[in-house]
Amino acid sequence: MTTNMNNNRIMQSLPLVAAVLGNKYGVQVTIGGSRAFTDGSTINLPSLPLDCDETLVGLARGYIDHESAHIRETNFVSLKNAQLTPLEMHIWNCIEDWRVENKLAGIFPGCRGNFTWLIRHFFSPETEDRGVPSANLIPEWILLTVRSWDVREVAASRDSIGAVLKKRYSGLCERLYPVLNEVRTQCLTTDDSITYAKKIVSLLQSTSKEGRNSQLPKQEGGTVKGDGKGEGAIPTHPERDNDTQEELEKLLSAGEHDLPKAMGDTLSERLAQSFANSKGAVSELQIATVGHKVFRPFPLEEQKEINRAESALKTRLQSTLQASQLKQGRVGRRGHIQANRLSRVMTGNPKLFIRHEEKKAVNTAIHILMDCSGSMRKRMELTSASCFALAKALGSIQGINVGVTAFPANTQGASSNLAGVCPVVAHGDPVHPEFYTKASGGTPMGEAIWWVLQKMVLLKEARKIVLVLTDGFPDCKSNVTASVKAGQSLGIEFYGVGIDFNSITTLFPGHSCSVRELSDLAPAMFTLMKNALIQSKN
Repeated sequence: MTTNMNNNRIMQSLPLVAAVLGNKYGVQVTIGGSRAFTDGSTINLPSLPLDCDETLVGLARGYIDHESAHIRETNFVSLKNAQLTPLEMHIWNCIEDWRVENKLAGIFPGCRGNFTWLIRHFFSPETEDRGVPSANLIPEWILLTVRSWDVREVAASRDSIGAVLKKRYSGLCERLYPVLNEVRTQCLTTDDSITYAKKIVSLLQSTSKEGRNSQLPKQEGGTVKGDGKGEGAIPTHPERDNDTQEELEKLLSAGEHDLPKAMGDTLSERLAQSFANSKGAVSELQIATVGHKVFRPFPLEEQKEINRAESALKTRLQSTLQASQLKQGRVGRRGHIQANRLSRVMTGNPKLFIRHEEKKAVNTAIHILMDCSGSMRKRMELTSASCFALAKALGSIQGINVGVTAFPANTQGASSNLAGVCPVVAHGDPVHPEFYTKASGGTPMGEAIWWVLQKMVLLKEARKIVLVLTDGFPDCKSNVTASVKAGQSLGIEFYGVGIDFNSITTLFPGHSCSVRELSDLAPAMFTLMKNALIQSKN
């Protein structure tokens, strides 16, 4: 029996979306806390409801794609050195967002759909009433013009605002068109985006200056004829009224908070609001992040006993696998001749041979999750030893890819409020002897399982198993249940090993065993794992 990851199911699960997209783009994506943000190398999503609707998953996927594009393609050093004004920065964002998104879509065509969904969600006239203040009509028109290049439906909103601008600022749109056309065809780098942003603002400044000059009274001989109000005044025929001119000047001197938000900031706010709406809910998603924990080799006096347990389990598992390696012999025209069938030559029956066929090799990834919480203090020595013996025995079997992770672990910085895990053995690496550690902290089992699932979905093995060594008392059972359910929906199997406790059966009913001392490990694990490993060959 083999199972394959269902891509549709993966893309409906926010933690797994984060893992797949982060791995795809070469960035790290974490989930936890109350904010969506990026620090230039890591993208963080807030803790969101486990039952995310399609829109929330779309916003999260779009945020990951959008910020990944900036991390990969934007030259932040050039941006810092440019020292842009708030308006220049806003227009730069409009241009650079478009540039980096298209750059990423050119490398990863699959993300084009995410960007198209985002643009339609935020900018199409049928999806949202934008309610643009008159002072921001110009930057809004520029934004919609740029976005209409990728999604044609946006053109209706662009043209609607453009019609207003043409009445209020005669000739402005016509002056901006050539610059924007250059952006579309010639903007290749962050420095180009900066240049075009400055060029557009410079053009707006010239337009403002011309407007001010057009509103001055006509002069003759260096003096003003009349007061511009009463009899004898010369008509000025201003190109725009005072309110329109003031709005343009206000735009040019606008601060950051006076201008529309950039796409990344808007997405961040939406995701943070979703967290605020779900705060305190039992179904709130919590995922561990990588932290730090100290491990060292086992004392010499314990190593012999551990080696015996590992050797006993390895011998049992390998002998069982070898016994099941050959399929029942098939009689045919090829193979090894059978003496008791030679008499059939006289009857013309050519089926004198028997052929044994080997079953497919084991093709299984097994991730062992070791509980190192404070409640394991009296059992930590047994747990560490059992985990090492188990990892060593399974890792010695051809076709099994073993990984080991401990929880909880200490976290620092922005992740200090998140549950931590500490990778002990990465998949593909040999099993080393440094498994001995101390117990401390809570039991964020569900958070740790979610973290493991993010790693498991990226592995190529046809079968995937998560094996949890614990006393069976997680901090949040509902998070454990949700994470296990998500993994099972993808075909991942879960087994539990109760360390000196039988309560493990409530977490993994029908797929668990208990170990009270190291000598119990081989028989208990053999019973638990032999059928699973044999099935993986069928």
